[in-house]
Amino acid sequence: MTDLVVWLLVLLVFLQLPISLLVRYDAKRLGLKQPVKYELGIVVPTAGFVVLLYYLANRRDLPKAKEESRPDR
Repeated sequence: MTDLVVWLLVLLVFLQLPISLLVRYDAKRLGLKQPVKYELGIVVPTAGFVVLLYYLANRRDLPKAKEESRPDR
């Protein structure tokens, strides 16, 4: 039984790594503040899918990075 649990956790980690990279790319594309925070939250094996669901549900409303102000000349 222990071997099965270990293999399932390894499988989850290998599934979460590409998902975390996709989330980081999407968060950067949307200009979110601290996009790495969502990537690292997904990599944690026990909480990764919770963070992924939160990110997907709220991705349009998450805090954006401040845009650099351009002087009007």
